Amino acid sequence: MANAPHWNGGLKRWTFPGGGIIQFGYCSTKDEVQRYHGQEWAYIGFDEVGDVADERVWVMLMAENRCPNPDVILMMRGTANPGKPGHPWIKRRFINKCGKKGEKIYRYTYRMPKPDGGVLEATMTRRFIPARVTDNPVYANDAVYMAKLFSLPDMLRRQLLYGDWDAGFGMGLDELDEDVHFLRPFGIPPNWIQFGSFDWGFSHPWVFGHYCADEDGVVYKVNTYRGRLMSDRRIADAINHHVNVSDLRYIVAGHDCWAHHKARLDDETPSTQERFADAQIYLTHANIARYAGLKNFREQVAWKGILPGSDGGDPEDGEPNFYLMDTEGNRRCFEALETMTTNPDDPEDVLKVEADPITGDGGDDDYDETRYALASRPGVARSNWKEQEVRAFSKATLLHEMETQRRHTSGPLQDRGRIWQEEHDLYVDGMIT
Repeated sequence: MANAPHWNGGLKRWTFPGGGIIQFGYCSTKDEVQRYHGQEWAYIGFDEVGDVADERVWVMLMAENRCPNPDVILMMRGTANPGKPGHPWIKRRFINKCGKKGEKIYRYTYRMPKPDGGVLEATMTRRFIPARVTDNPVYANDAVYMAKLFSLPDMLRRQLLYGDWDAGFGMGLDELDEDVHFLRPFGIPPNWIQFGSFDWGFSHPWVFGHYCADEDGVVYKVNTYRGRLMSDRRIADAINHHVNVSDLRYIVAGHDCWAHHKARLDDETPSTQERFADAQIYLTHANIARYAGLKNFREQVAWKGILPGSDGGDPEDGEPNFYLMDTEGNRRCFEALETMTTNPDDPEDVLKVEADPITGDGGDDDYDETRYALASRPGVARSNWKEQEVRAFSKATLLHEMETQRRHTSGPLQDRGRIWQEEHDLYVDGMIT
């Protein structure tokens, strides 16, 4: 047929009478994106994009999604299953932005100056369309295939049968839950400990976390600050602008802030730690142990089944030892934390993820900074003592009341003890009677 499209097997291309083409190819790494550079692709369809671990592949292909005809709708689409190498960035880029049920269309607008002095504006959108195997009538009615999916281990069954993007295979921090770990911002009581944590970066972002801890040792992340392509002095200025560092008991930081990274022993080039000290920001060495850090991180965020059940029953859910105040900076930090996956070659650690050197997107900098902070705090004992019967005049109750009053009584510590000795006759030479 003269007007029929023509298939060229060698080029893997359909050519249509009007001149349009459909080109088939492959692309799994950012180097392979170069195969499509300098061309105009009005539509890019990517099958199983979840197999692509590097988000830069998708981002770089976006630059080739163009057409000189303004009437043509430019579009990129991809299909993916949860649990594949691309799970973290796909979840962050699409599911987190558009909702777990795809209920939102994410829109973002760019405004750019034109050479003639005007403004060029463009609005782009993202959409997540959830689907399950049951949406496919062929496989939904295939009893043998459905039985295979039902027989999978719980995590894989949630992924492949239910399309559950919260069931990340090997998710590093699988108990993170925004409904549990976020709190409305509140004023920090003056008797709470405040501290900071810092992860240095230049092409990838630097991240600074402001934290506080209550009397029971529970840690709250007040806010997260970040930036990139900044000198040490500019970073220090930014931190001082956002945080009153004189309120911080200490600031832990990664090993790349210290002088032992200098090329030679006689190299007198100031380190990041030294430049920060000039700005009255004093850094101390963080515990950078990755295995122990991940283990501690998981224990701090854990809340599912952490309490003994009542009367010997099943374990009960409790409260985590780590919360984030609901701020824009902490929201972005949380997105990074919930997409961390365990390293398939080293399951005791999370997969090391580098940020995009061009845009600064992605990466594990927020994870490292938060890990440093939590590693600096002792663990908190778990119990369900709050559910137990309270006796008003028991020793434990009176001790708790005494501690509460001491914390909120003004004046030197010895005066607080004197007040309590006079009112309750409990303190005698610093001992509880």
